Amino acid sequence: MNRKIGWKVFGILGFIFSPMGLLFLIIGLAVGQSKNTHWEGNSDPAVFTAIFCGIGGLFLLLGLCFLAVDVRRRYLLRRAYNSGNCVDAQILGVVTQRNVNMTYGSPRMVEASWTDPTGVVHVYHSRYLKTDVTKLLTSETIPVYIDRYNENIGFVDIDAILPEIHIHY
Repeated sequence: MNRKIGWKVFGILGFIFSPMGLLFLIIGLAVGQSKNTHWEGNSDPAVFTAIFCGIGGLFLLLGLCFLAVDVRRRYLLRRAYNSGNCVDAQILGVVTQRNVNMTYGSPRMVEASWTDPTGVVHVYHSRYLKTDVTKLLTSETIPVYIDRYNENIGFVDIDAILPEIHIHY
């Protein structure tokens, strides 16, 4: 079963910047190289092409980099879930993310900690939740799937302990 791994800010910015940069790049090449375009006065088609292609290329490059960062994050979380070690982490509480504001207010995250055999405490956070789930938690522990290659990457399986939630506005 595939778990929900949402897009973060970098992925959303990548979805905005990439098409916008591609559009500027295409417009710059199409209009700048067109023989039908009439340039009046001291206008130079090479300057127009350079400006539009430069801006378009920069936006396209930024967008693709933003997308690559978020796609990699999603890949690592999915790898941790599919082939990582499952541990039962102690739920520390539900944390409200005040630095993020959405339509329904600030999102919440379940914070869980796990102590490895060497005595190091690892704290993991779940995905953003739209509602306060403090009263809905059915357990004191939560399964966390830790990547076999990098223990800093852990997927908190919040769906395992919460009932299905439908929010009606």
